[in-house]
Amino acid sequence: MEKRIQLSVILTNAPGELSKMCDVLKTAQVNILAMSIQNAKDSVKELFNMREKTGRRIALAESYRGILKDSSDYSLIRILVDHPRKAEEELLKSKHLVSKDHVLVFKLANKPGMLGKVAKRFGEASVNIDYIYGSTTEECQDAMFILRIAESDFDRVKDLAKNL
Repeated sequence: MEKRIQLSVILTNAPGELSKMCDVLKTAQVNILAMSIQNAKDSVKELFNMREKTGRRIALAESYRGILKDSSDYSLIRILVDHPRKAEEELLKSKHLVSKDHVLVFKLANKPGMLGKVAKRFGEASVNIDYIYGSTTEECQDAMFILRIAESDFDRVKDLAKNL
């Protein structure tokens, strides 16, 4: 498990925008190692639906409608790249909205239950996982996962995914 820099890029939710971002990275000779794309509008809808399902009033419905209208034009792209500083610099030059965070990157054996073991160890250590994404193919022996936790928990989790 290693601590890496992840870039988050806000893109206009329109045809061709992802391609433009990818072209910037290609020109800079930056390789995308992992990516997660989330439509901002869908995230707000999910929050609103949770409000209904749990019966918990998170916010007024009118607030969600306003946010839905504002967020429908954007998507959040999270990327792990081989040269994050260079990627950030080039994306900023091309007028992309970019932020960076530290994430944990780790590989697991590509078999059922492995991610659950890691999640259990984190839970037992009282470490909350903010989000996780990853990928592999059926023929690969390993899967790669990118995990976001509170910065204050990074040192505590160094050994949690060992021996899996």
